[in-house]
Amino acid sequence: LGVNLIVDDLYSLDSDALASFRPIHALIFLFKWVANSDERGGGSGQFDTAFPGFFAHQVVNNACATLAVLNALMNIPSLAMGPELRDIREFTTGMDPESCGLTITSSDFLRQSHNALSPPSAISLDGLDIPKTSEDAYHFIVYTPVAGSLYELDGLKEYPVKHGSYSEAGEGWVAKARYVIISF
Repeated sequence: LGVNLIVDDLYSLDSDALASFRPIHALIFLFKWVANSDERGGGSGQFDTAFPGFFAHQVVNNACATLAVLNALMNIPSLAMGPELRDIREFTTGMDPESCGLTITSSDFLRQSHNALSPPSAISLDGLDIPKTSEDAYHFIVYTPVAGSLYELDGLKEYPVKHGSYSEAGEGWVAKARYVIISF
């Protein structure tokens, strides 16, 4: 995507596991999606209709990972990025989340990047007479600091979820994100 950052898998949120990844700009969280009535990320936050950063809705299926990465990258202050991503950020400034999502979906650059990283099907179970049950759905969201508060950015939600301010001491926003994620 034209940025000099690394995305890596984490299997623990404890301080020791995260230490080697500093500085951490965002935590992208993959979870089994289950419909529930609490749309505010575990109930600990509040929708922020005046969110001061970039937030895009997911307007097509199977794009939540790419969207989570973009919702994270676009909210990192002073991030050096390539011309394509910089143009998208500039073009979407001031747009509502739906329009940002449509812009992302319409971008040939982002579509090609997304498709280049989509894993091929490793194994086909067709023809093995295995009873088909309903398929589980998984979803990516991002937790990131914006303007002194921890935010949950989920492209399926109407607005970003503000989880409040955090202490700059110690692990800073990461400690607050750990608490919110574990409480989820």
